[in-house]
Amino acid sequence: MTRVLIAHSGYRIPGGEDRYVDQLAELLGRDHEVELLRPRNQELVPSASTAARMTYSPRRTREVQRTIERFRPDVVHVHNVYPSLGPAVHLAVRKTSTPLVMTVHNYRLRCPNGYMFTEGSICHRCEGGNHVHATLHECFPTKKQSVAYATALWIHRFPMHLHSEVDAFIAPSEFMQGRLSDWGFARERVRMVRNFTDEVSGATSDPGVGGLYLGRLSGEKGLEILLRALKGAGDPPFTIAGGGPLEAECRAMARSLRLTNLAFTGSLPHDEVVSLLRSARFVVLPSVSEENAPLAALEGLAAGRPLIVSDGG
Repeated sequence: MTRVLIAHSGYRIPGGEDRYVDQLAELLGRDHEVELLRPRNQELVPSASTAARMTYSPRRTREVQRTIERFRPDVVHVHNVYPSLGPAVHLAVRKTSTPLVMTVHNYRLRCPNGYMFTEGSICHRCEGGNHVHATLHECFPTKKQSVAYATALWIHRFPMHLHSEVDAFIAPSEFMQGRLSDWGFARERVRMVRNFTDEVSGATSDPGVGGLYLGRLSGEKGLEILLRALKGAGDPPFTIAGGGPLEAECRAMARSLRLTNLAFTGSLPHDEVVSLLRSARFVVLPSVSEENAPLAALEGLAAGRPLIVSDGG
């Protein structure tokens, strides 16, 4: 039996990555001994101290090191570390000589905001290492966040060389595997392990009613394109399930387009999401950024729903 310590800093707005970590812990726990180290970003407030902790926190590093020494994992599997964990996991495995595996869910190895998307388009400005670009463009809601993330990630990438502590990188898709290769990661350090999702109980091949969007309501998701497409299609029945920074803007745009058959549900518990999947006719992923095997697509397929997707990622 393998002892696995999973480290993940939960997002303020929970999404597919958080759900994936839960499912992975449950699946591994069937045959192995698993512990989940999961500080939550909701507990943090935007401040200079939070930015400093994200860059380097001796206290957080000691906490992770004590967890490793107590649990004695055979491997640490890290997912998202920002901002709650910062470099603590990487530094703790360095001190304890514990193997470290990292699943690459987004582009934060090379991009401060993790999306490689800003100001309405795909962006590669910081890829080569000049993170000043993240402070000159609207990559974050505030300038303070831009400076904090740009500074922390540059320090982690260059002076601290955190990536050298990772024994194996897991890419959830061929696209991300290719990206890691393009970034110069040695082929022997990268493995592709596709994302998975639970079966959808009660799923049938019967056509449902109306379309469905699942996910965060933010700029990279292509929601303006989706709303205009619904208008052009004659206002068919459609549901948008999820929350995010553009929720109010999307609702206002839907009203201006007079989309009377469009329903916004806000964020929902997963069992209600599954119910929507079972009753939908199709699932739409209109992203204008490069997606990395999103769970919404896998869940749609697991429910037997056709996908209408953009071709990014």
